[in-house]
Formats: sequence, structure tokens, C-alpha cells
Amino acid sequence: MSEETTPRERVRSGGRSEKVRQAVARTVLDLLAEGVVDFGVSDVAVRAGINRKTVYRWWPTYTDLVREALGEHSGGVEVPDTGSWPRDLRLLAERLSVFFASPVEVSTSAMIAGRREPELKALILEHFEPVQEQWREVVARGIARGEVDPACSPIAVMNMLVSQLMMAPLMLYRPMAEDEIEALVELVVRATRPIG
Repeated sequence: MSEETTPRERVRSGGRSEKVRQAVARTVLDLLAEGVVDFGVSDVAVRAGINRKTVYRWWPTYTDLVREALGEHSGGVEVPDTGSWPRDLRLLAERLSVFFASPVEVSTSAMIAGRREPELKALILEHFEPVQEQWREVVARGIARGEVDPACSPIAVMNMLVSQLMMAPLMLYRPMAEDEIEALVELVVRATRPIG
């Protein structure tokens, strides 16, 4: 599956092209959710019911397919900006809880944790670095407003939140319950409160 990783121009949005893009992304996400990682362009074309030449034209490599799918997947998490650190944190935690409980996330997280599929792992980590940076902006805004201790590292704070939200689907086979999310948010808010 090792291929050139230069980004390609996306299919233009709107109309038939957008429907094709969504079908390809959904097909790849379905395969990943099933734990299938050794798929090729032809496999995706057949399963999505799309002409192979069309898929090859826009997504000629495994890397292109995975990037398209991950972009579709991670784009579903809207990062809140309500002007309140506790409220932003609670909303983000609720959205990430649903996100991490999705079959795609559970399957790919298990692959990464099990140190399987190094190429796929590298693609996932590469894709999610800027996504996680957007999540960390919630902490940075809290610091800027004086609601979060400036000594707090946005990376460490977000790791504290995300690790727990990821663990429940992997270990308990369910998303975090509402009361568990509330307790986690309260813990993070207390831990990040400015001193003095």
C-alpha cells in the first residue's frame, strides 16, 4: 500500500461530483469500520458502485482514498466558541464522545493501539494533528479570557479530556454516559482554574 503521498485537488463541490465524493468517502469509512485496511482503488469503486475510471481519476492511490475519508469523518466535529471555557469544554466533550464511539474511530483506534497497520497509522496521525490543534484552541481561548491558568498546556489539557473519551468505547464498548462526561468536564475545569 506504499504510494506517493502528494495531496490531490479535491473533486469540486456540488452536483454529481459531490455525490461521488461522498460515496467514495463513505465506502472507505465503512471498510475501516469493518477493520478492512488492505483495500485498493478498484475495491472501493466496485463497492461504491462508481465507475473505476472516475475513482482512479480523482483518487489514484490508497493514500488519496484514506485522506478523503478522514476529511469527511473528522469534519463532523464542530469546535465550539461560546465565549465560556466551561461551556465550550462541555460541548466539545459531548461531541467528541459521540465521535470516538463511532465504528470508524473504535476500529482505527484499536489498530493504532495494537501497533498494526503502520502506514494507515501514519496517515491517521498526520491527518489529525491539525484537527487536534483546532480542539486545543478551545483551551487557548480560555487562557486568553483569564478562565484557564496560563501555566496550563493546551496539549496536556486536551490529552486529559480526549484520553478518557477515547477509552470508554475501546474498553467498555460504549460511549461515555452523560454523568461521566459531566464529571470529567468538572474535573478538567477545576484542574485548570487560575490560582489566586
